[in-house]
Amino acid sequence: MRTGTLLFLTCVLFCLFPSGWGQTQYPKNYFRSPVNETISLSGSFGEIRRNHFHSGIDIRTGGVQGKPIYAVADGYVSRVNVSPSGFGKALYITHPNGFVSVYGHLRSFAGAIASWVRTQQYTLESFALDTEVPQGKLKVKKGELVAYSGNSGASGGPHLHFEIRDARTQETIDPIDFGFMQPDGIPPRIAWIKIYPFDENSMVNFTGNPLLLPVTGSDGLFSLKMMDTVRVSGNIILGIETSDNNGNGSLKTGVHSIYLSVDGIPVYSHILDRFAFSETRYVNSLIDFPAFVQNKRKIQRSYVAPNNKLTIYSNVQNQGIIHFSDRKAHKVQYIVKDGFGNSSRLTFWVKSHPPAPLGGRPPLSKPKGEQLFTCGADNHFSRPGILFDVPKEALYEDLPFEYFTTGQVQGTSSRIHHLHNQYTPLHTYCSLSIKPEGLPEKWLAKAVIVEIEERNRFVSRGGKYENGHVTTRIRDFGNYAIMLDTVPPVIRPVNVFPNKKVSKQSSIQVKISDNLSGIKTYRGTLNGKWILMDYDEKTHLLAYAFDQRMSPGKNSFKLVVTDAVGNTTRYEVTLIR
Repeated sequence: MRTGTLLFLTCVLFCLFPSGWGQTQYPKNYFRSPVNETISLSGSFGEIRRNHFHSGIDIRTGGVQGKPIYAVADGYVSRVNVSPSGFGKALYITHPNGFVSVYGHLRSFAGAIASWVRTQQYTLESFALDTEVPQGKLKVKKGELVAYSGNSGASGGPHLHFEIRDARTQETIDPIDFGFMQPDGIPPRIAWIKIYPFDENSMVNFTGNPLLLPVTGSDGLFSLKMMDTVRVSGNIILGIETSDNNGNGSLKTGVHSIYLSVDGIPVYSHILDRFAFSETRYVNSLIDFPAFVQNKRKIQRSYVAPNNKLTIYSNVQNQGIIHFSDRKAHKVQYIVKDGFGNSSRLTFWVKSHPPAPLGGRPPLSKPKGEQLFTCGADNHFSRPGILFDVPKEALYEDLPFEYFTTGQVQGTSSRIHHLHNQYTPLHTYCSLSIKPEGLPEKWLAKAVIVEIEERNRFVSRGGKYENGHVTTRIRDFGNYAIMLDTVPPVIRPVNVFPNKKVSKQSSIQVKISDNLSGIKTYRGTLNGKWILMDYDEKTHLLAYAFDQRMSPGKNSFKLVVTDAVGNTTRYEVTLIR
């Protein structure tokens, strides 16, 4: 959109722009806190994480496990999820007002909930569990003890992950909007601005390179550290790195909303107070993905890519692309708000000039690469030794796909196939097939596709041999090859050994690991019968807490662990109680 057109539409856009710009109002007095202590956060809603937005708030529990967790309102347990990864042990309570509260990374459930979950696990002979609970089976009252805090699943330390969801849509909503915390009165911080040339004829400070600029200020008022006006020409997009601290100066959390205007005219805005889980990976299109991969910068672009389906946007003009072609100075302003409505404002100026005859970027009409991939259609790529299918909408924008191969390295059974680069995100899974080289038929069932990360670290991405290729699904560009996994899993006893007297201990603990394809199944038995062994994937720990199944006298404990390609290890020991 040209600047002159923007001026012409000023009145219309201000009429369209949401009045009282901010989040939807939710009931403030219906829910109580899930903990008895004052809520202190270690993570906020909508915080940018790799490949997803954070879907709730992380409540500190003093660095310890076992803090009591309470139902935030009357309702019934509608779902229980137990996993060695993800949310670990998680509880879902549906409330009469149309919302669901979620409690994750628990150490254990309490009371009737714990008994019901344990019965289900023994019935299914499975530690992992993801099941709906019949309505009314497990009713709870507001303030009732339902669980104990923990560090289960993919948790980086003891805390409670807490969410509020819309029961009808299952969208997750910022719990802060329900009054779980007192307003802090501290506006967000703005740290950096980035200005990007959008195409081959666009320029920033007379180059085709993006410009990253530091920001200074406090108390809600910010400006560029540099005093000179930035020179721009052609189609330009902007990005901002901003954070909120929720009263804790050491914690940088996400902001609720970002608004951008040029010469007082709205160009872009988004409000992140709720989202659907089907949308969460689009965070990779919102951010400057290469900057995030390279140095963890969380620069949020004020630009909506063709295949970015986030529903957080409003009043985005021309996808957020701003056209500069006159010889005037233009006022650029960002306003960011946190969950309490505290706002910060950044104002700076750019000087426009007509497009230069030559730009600093290669023409988009002549893309480099092996093949042009489009985001609006299926893409099939075939070369000797490889088949690669990128489905429609796996990309956020059209892509000149780059590809080359290098020779085998020690341990691989194929050439290394270099698929584009790590700085371009993929949204959905793609099919990758690689042809083994010189691999005897007897070993084909043990072949997996690996991604070769930095420092030659091999990470299995699975796969199965069929029709002359090992085929798997991948969700990242990178460097891929075939490797064999012929090594069985490792079982390392922690507190048991043959004929040990265990009357003074309360559990059996062992650690399990696998060198490549990963643990697929494990099965522990005591005296020939299945026992519940709690599995923490991040610590590799399996633990059975003694119950009536551990009888006085001799007990035979057996553990069988199998990896993803069928290698199996067994451990058997007699224990005396």
